Amino acid sequence: MAPSLSVVRSVYNGGSDLGPAIDSVLAQTFRDFEFVIVNDGSTDHSLQLLRAYEAHDARITVINQGNTGLTVALQRGVEASSGEYI
Repeated sequence: MAPSLSVVRSVYNGGSDLGPAIDSVLAQTFRDFEFVIVNDGSTDHSLQLLRAYEAHDARITVINQGNTGLTVALQRGVEASSGEYI
């Protein structure tokens, strides 16, 4: 069954701030959501961190792609979403 809400985020070399940002979304009291995160060609440790979160929380989906810029990355995340609301 599809979640009520899809949260979409893009990251590009944001590893230093990524953990707290993901934790903030996961800490919400509303639980019926998916979290689609697009790694937009990061060259830091962002992808490794994302994969660790994805392995421990089934609501997280990571899309890894070459750098396309924020708008294209977010569009890809929206296309991959299955929630009723984004």
